[in-house]
Amino acid sequence: MRKSITSLGVLSLFLMGGLAYAQVSGVVKDSSGLPLEEAEVVLDRTGASVLTDANGAFTIDANIGDTLRIIDINGEERTIKVASNRIGDIKLAPSKADEISLSTVNLVGGVKMDASQKVGAYDIIKKEDFELAPTASIDEVLNGRVAGLVFSTNSGDPGSTNIITIRGVGSIIGTTNPLYVIDGVVVGKGSDNAGLMESWNPLASIDPNMIEDVTVLKDASATALYGARGANGVIVIKTKKGKYGAKTRFNLSTDMAIQDIAFDEQNWMNANQYIQWGGLAYFNTGNYVSRDAAEQAFRTYLNYDGVTDTDWQGAVMRNTASVRTYNFSASGGSENTSFRIGGSFYENKPLVLNSNFERLSVNSALEHKIEDKFNFGMNLNFTNVERTSVNDGGAFRNPWLQSWAIAPTRPIYNEDGSYNQTGLGPGNDNFNPVALQNTDFLEGTIQTYLGSVHGEWQFAKDFYFYTLFGAQYQSLSEKNYWGPDMGDGMNIGGYVNKANTGVFDWNWQNSVSYRKLFKDVHDVQAWAGVEYQEHKYNRNSAYVTELSEPRPYLSYGTVRNFTGDAFYKWTQISYFSRANYTYNNKVTLSAQLRRDSNSTLGINDKSGVFWSVGANYNILKESFAPKFLSTFTVRANYGEIGNIPYADNWGDQYRAYSISSLGLYGDSTSSEFINTAGDPDLKWEVSKQWNVGADLGVFDNKLVFGVDVYNKKTVDAIYSGLIPLQNGSPTSYLTNIGEISNKGVEMTLNARPINKDFRWNVYGNFSYNKNTLEKLTEDPDQIITGSGNGIRALGVGHEIGEYYTYTWAGVDRETGAGLYYTDGTRTTTTTDKGQAERVWQGVSPFPKYTAGLKNEFSYKGFSLSVFFTGQFEYAVHNMWQNYVLGDGTSVNYNQTTDALYNSWTPDNKDAKNPIQIAGNTSQSQLLSSRWMRDGDHIRLKEAKIAYSFGDKFKQQTGIHNLTIYAKGVNLWLYTFDEDLTFDPEANSNAYGGWAGKGLYDYTSPIMKSISLGISVDF
Repeated sequence: MRKSITSLGVLSLFLMGGLAYAQVSGVVKDSSGLPLEEAEVVLDRTGASVLTDANGAFTIDANIGDTLRIIDINGEERTIKVASNRIGDIKLAPSKADEISLSTVNLVGGVKMDASQKVGAYDIIKKEDFELAPTASIDEVLNGRVAGLVFSTNSGDPGSTNIITIRGVGSIIGTTNPLYVIDGVVVGKGSDNAGLMESWNPLASIDPNMIEDVTVLKDASATALYGARGANGVIVIKTKKGKYGAKTRFNLSTDMAIQDIAFDEQNWMNANQYIQWGGLAYFNTGNYVSRDAAEQAFRTYLNYDGVTDTDWQGAVMRNTASVRTYNFSASGGSENTSFRIGGSFYENKPLVLNSNFERLSVNSALEHKIEDKFNFGMNLNFTNVERTSVNDGGAFRNPWLQSWAIAPTRPIYNEDGSYNQTGLGPGNDNFNPVALQNTDFLEGTIQTYLGSVHGEWQFAKDFYFYTLFGAQYQSLSEKNYWGPDMGDGMNIGGYVNKANTGVFDWNWQNSVSYRKLFKDVHDVQAWAGVEYQEHKYNRNSAYVTELSEPRPYLSYGTVRNFTGDAFYKWTQISYFSRANYTYNNKVTLSAQLRRDSNSTLGINDKSGVFWSVGANYNILKESFAPKFLSTFTVRANYGEIGNIPYADNWGDQYRAYSISSLGLYGDSTSSEFINTAGDPDLKWEVSKQWNVGADLGVFDNKLVFGVDVYNKKTVDAIYSGLIPLQNGSPTSYLTNIGEISNKGVEMTLNARPINKDFRWNVYGNFSYNKNTLEKLTEDPDQIITGSGNGIRALGVGHEIGEYYTYTWAGVDRETGAGLYYTDGTRTTTTTDKGQAERVWQGVSPFPKYTAGLKNEFSYKGFSLSVFFTGQFEYAVHNMWQNYVLGDGTSVNYNQTTDALYNSWTPDNKDAKNPIQIAGNTSQSQLLSSRWMRDGDHIRLKEAKIAYSFGDKFKQQTGIHNLTIYAKGVNLWLYTFDEDLTFDPEANSNAYGGWAGKGLYDYTSPIMKSISLGISVDF
């Protein structure tokens, strides 16, 4: 009995001990002390395993005395014994990393760069920010997450192009977008490939769920190895791979979202308000004895039935927009091979009726190594996107634009059920948007093939040969159909336009490197290589009119108006070298040299030599470094990088050459015309950049602060030089003429205030940029107008795109007339716009300040994250506000309610808007600062709450991880200007490059979304 009791007691103690230490937790860090994500923690006794989270944390069921194996993503392993239920920090030793083995280095620009030897400025965005994002394009995810990066969109229509600038606008012409590189494949700058669509973003062909991380390179040292195409910054996208020695794991995930307009404070009149406003505008002409008489006259003019009250905006929209996402992947590996395959389907049904976006994507990755001397890999991706879109911008066939223009007193349908096509407004009769949405269409399909093959061979001790061949081919097919009974097709008997576009990019890179660590102190690395790039664009199109039957096929056209072909090509060959020396992990010196030769430049200056030098000093290696510091490095670099701003704009590739064509002149005499003047001396723009930065971490990196100060100056900026008119056409040519400066500060913050069972992480960034055009022409006082709908200009001493227009002075309290300041002194006003001057407004559409702040909270299986973004000190402009608040200029257009409730009357002398007069000729509604608004805002960009089931669930089901979540995007927007009624991140796609920034053109609205999702790993 006593023996049984003793045995029972021992068993009880054992069970109690097992219960006490069933949950073992810890944090895995790399050799530099930073949290290591997705390290595999394996319980040797059972083979059970878990992965560390983004903070390097893990929890696993284990007992005291058990052995855990920690395996990082590269296969590096460490073994530990469990001594308590709280292991603490586990730091992986450098081991093979110190030998700079093939598996542990990072590939950037075809060379290898160690984060501990960082001399440049770059930010890394992890995969969690991209996975299951309810967005069509990956560049949308970058918004607010990178210091110095400014994002805005040309349209809420999924698949449209976006505008991204990194550290300010560095060129006067061409795109501001950075260069995108995917697994070593140079895929361009996200330029618009559309032939018929308003815009088509090639980045929308990339599945966000295949992304491992994205690195944003910002300064000369970081971008130098990408050469001239990297002057605007480089965004390096690394896709997910398998893991050596890991079990095969599967992931299934799905996400369902509903969407609505993120921000729209424009209050449109209903029929009753519209009639009242029209009566007021009639009465103010002085031709009516009373408001009632004027209102009755307005009813008669409209032939109003007294009943119709059409919500045109609601008529062109779905009740709710929706997004569906499905993802699948399998990954794993053996000792020498790793693999991953994945696929996804994404469908977005936007708010505008009969528009749609579908993306089917398949991707794969394979890596293999042979005896640590040779490794090779390949990445293959295929994407098919099908899209039905609408015309955006200022066309009457744009349903979003037309829906606000038509008066609510006009019906959609006639009494016989046919579509109403009369009384819809001046110039836009026959453009019933509901009818056009059901008859006309604009559709396209784009297929993208993206792949790369790379290999590295250690052919001698410490010597390596690396090669990479990458290619991307995009095939775009588009069709536009206008029926013969209404809209644009009415006067031409119907219209069918079909276009096929092919874009082919490929690059081949080869390099030889030497990497040696001497006496565990001297780390020497050197590379030399060559890269060849080729860029081809081929487009053919045809359109027909006078359709024999209303069918969307070219064969039904009886008049074949045009058949066209276009072919553009440019090539570039580059030679590059890089040398790094690090002493005792204390001091790093780095130098890079690259020579680019590009076919698009003038015949006398096709080649340029560009370079950078930099240094990194790790102060922690000094004996005087305070003990509470866990990171303290300072770094500095300088470099000169070339740029060809027009090279990615289709049709501009040959503007350096004198080109002529044959045509008919006068009495049909065959003649030769000069289309492009050319400039044989056209050469590279050169961006001269310096950057000084520091990274400081305290208390075991619980608080890490980074700061960068930069100065980026573009010299020999390319712009149009003028040819005297007496010389005939052409009147301009591209030449090197301008200078631009960008100066700024960037700050980042990573903090872990609480890191126990309850965890709190904080990520923040802040940036400031000052842009100045320092030289434009030989005349320093010259102002070049016409940029961005004529409300902006270029002038020395001002920002690129700064607003240059008439200054609105408000409303005369006694007369209700609109007032303008006569000049920039703002001391004298006039009601005659002809007596006023256009002046600089001191603000541009590019924010001077940007910020992002993300808080993450987690407790056991629960997690909550909240992400805010902000843009400050910039202005936006509503291009159509002068129509919807036109002071009575045209009474046929619907108006916002401000025209009725906040316009001048004898009883409302403090109103913001002038007196409303039918047929108003005062010009108070014309372009001026009246329509400018402060764009400053704070946005709740993302909020997510999730629950992940733990190890007990895994033991019971065999499922490695099950996470359910709810997520919101663009949930809330606070604007500092109470008169701002549209989303300040919207742009116009009617203008190229920076010229469309900040112009609201009634494109499809930016959306907010709420989604529910589930992710399963097994």
